Amino acid sequence: MSWRDWLPTPQQMSDAAQLRPSPFGAITMRQGMGMILFLGLVAGIVPLFGDWILGLRTGSAVPLARLGQVGAWLELRLASEPFPVLFLGDLRPWAFFLQTLPQMETGMPGWLGATLSALGRWVQRPLDWLGLWIVYGALVMVVNKALGATHTLQRFYAATAFAFVPLLFTGLAPIPCVGQPLSWLARLWAVAVYLQASRQVTGFSWSRTGVAVLLPGAVAGALMGSLLLGLVLLSLLL
Repeated sequence: MSWRDWLPTPQQMSDAAQLRPSPFGAITMRQGMGMILFLGLVAGIVPLFGDWILGLRTGSAVPLARLGQVGAWLELRLASEPFPVLFLGDLRPWAFFLQTLPQMETGMPGWLGATLSALGRWVQRPLDWLGLWIVYGALVMVVNKALGATHTLQRFYAATAFAFVPLLFTGLAPIPCVGQPLSWLARLWAVAVYLQASRQVTGFSWSRTGVAVLLPGAVAGALMGSLLLGLVLLSLLL
């Protein structure tokens, strides 16, 4: 068994990223899954080193170090300008609590906790991508079928896996100044590739493709917004 059984060719990935229609029906679902895992690991290399250095500097696991950063940012905001606390009350104790978390004893050397947690976050990225590919793809498939599509699940997943090629650039997010803009552009690019892949598989018009691809996300966003609003209103009433 060669790598070609698990990955499309670099040319196919390049063509898909350029929105050319030729590669979307030319790979298997297994190749799509292998591509997502591979791209996730590559995209995580820069964040891996950033997480590792952060953990070593604070002598703690990376998640605790990240919470400490949030606490420091919150304390700075509270000291420099009024902060909209809403229903949360005084946030200063929370800022102090978050900053003390990296100093907690974990039962292992700080460098070991930093290394293991950084590696864990590195491996988690491709698994998160794989979960997103499967779950969101299933929701889009439901809408596609409701609109009359006749394609198979395997063909749809294989084609939409190419949407993760642009997400390779999200790994540059830790780079100052340019990283975050590139990361957001990569996400928009990924949506465009997903739309092209879905259209090639279903044969829908662009309008029907847009409805099928974007409707699940819009519904999920509306539900999350309603839940958050309900929690805010409930807290104000209590």
